Amino acid sequence: MSTTYEVLYFPTHGRAEPIRLLLALSGKPWTNVEITREKWGAMKAEMPLGQTPVLVERDEHGTRMIPQSQAILRHLARTLGLAGRTEEETLAADIAAEAALDANAGLGPLVYGPGRGDRAAFAKQFDEVWPVHGKRLATLLQRAPGQAGFFAGDAPTWGDVMVFQTLHSVVSLSPTSLDAFPTLRAFADRMAALPQWAAYLASRPVHEGVAARPAG
Repeated sequence: MSTTYEVLYFPTHGRAEPIRLLLALSGKPWTNVEITREKWGAMKAEMPLGQTPVLVERDEHGTRMIPQSQAILRHLARTLGLAGRTEEETLAADIAAEAALDANAGLGPLVYGPGRGDRAAFAKQFDEVWPVHGKRLATLLQRAPGQAGFFAGDAPTWGDVMVFQTLHSVVSLSPTSLDAFPTLRAFADRMAALPQWAAYLASRPVHEGVAARPAG
């Protein structure tokens, strides 16, 4: 029996989107299970930690329900061969993923929290905070092992997936945010053109950050 996967999460990008992207990149069979707010109350007690996302993994040994997005991503990266082929690549992938997490940390309040639609909060994030993270990511990309334009060698890893989704979130909130970082924009375009992602990227919903931009 080959391993199959289900991703349980709300019908948004959120913490589950890098997991979905990683599975799509792997080419393995997987299913996206959307949890509506109405269903969540009944399902919450069934989740390992009472939260989502959760990865349901089925193979000849049975069924596992794995919580915590970063644990899920690292598990999938290791088992699907997307963690890097050498220790140098594995380390570079991990560093890229952590840098993406840092860059993404300030975006949540703009999408879901008190900063939603707040012009001052957006201005501070994209005039002061994002440029620092953008420069760090551009520096990592410049120093990356390999010559293919990925963060961790000559093939995409989970670190590239994490950076790609962070850049997608950034651009969804502020369309001009990559203008000062042409290498990051080229990287995002390179990742978006991966044939493994063609069907998924064409069908996934619009990032929720689009609706959270300040009006006007």
